[in-house]
Amino acid sequence: MATGASRYGATAESVDFLSEAEQARRCVKAFVANATKQLIRDVLPPGSIDSSTTVVLANALYFKGAWPEPFAVFTAPFHTPGGATVRVPSMTTGRSQYIALYPGFRALKLPYRNDGDRDAAFYMLILLPDSGTLSLTDLYDKVVSSPEFIRKHTPVEEVEVRRFMVPKFKFTSDFEASSDMRKLGVTRAFAGGDFSGMVSGGEGRLSIGGVHHKATIEVDEQGTVAAAATATDMAGSALPSEPPHLVDFDFCGGSALLVCRG
Repeated sequence: MATGASRYGATAESVDFLSEAEQARRCVKAFVANATKQLIRDVLPPGSIDSSTTVVLANALYFKGAWPEPFAVFTAPFHTPGGATVRVPSMTTGRSQYIALYPGFRALKLPYRNDGDRDAAFYMLILLPDSGTLSLTDLYDKVVSSPEFIRKHTPVEEVEVRRFMVPKFKFTSDFEASSDMRKLGVTRAFAGGDFSGMVSGGEGRLSIGGVHHKATIEVDEQGTVAAAATATDMAGSALPSEPPHLVDFDFCGGSALLVCRG
């Protein structure tokens, strides 16, 4: 645990899942709320942990970044997926931007102000499918098809813009990720995986029960405020039993060697 604390700022706390499971859930809730500056509070829904829970792993992050220069704001039409058109506050500028065109979509990189720290060069990347050429689902499939996709499709040069409009937005998403993880091939962790390098002691193995994730983001003319948290509950499971190894010893006749040790 000392390594986790020194390298990752991790902390460990002993709780009583057997008789105070709800109090343990509230402990995780308080940790996440504090780490995300109250943006996320209920990453673990009521009843998600109980007396069978052995370990809960929770992580959270908070991000606040400002654009190098604030954008201007105006009200512009926005076309919803359902076909309706609404007018929404949108960001605009006449300054050059990091934009690149690719087959079927275009990319916009919006860097955050980093005060000269090149090791903390954060940016937002927006991918916009071309209308009638590539669907949003197809674009998503392209993004997740390769770990190198984002790096290869991030604009590196600024270009002059003729018309620039990015809506201000805010949304929150939460879901339980265990079924999606299984579809991606992570199965052993849910059926008695080997977590001995992380947790010692006790009988049997640990299995992941649920993976609860929640994220929120708000983007406006000043910058971005975002937070995310994930909590994984784990319970003990019995080690798979092996059939006994049966050996014959049939002394019903013939000769045998009898050795007596005093």
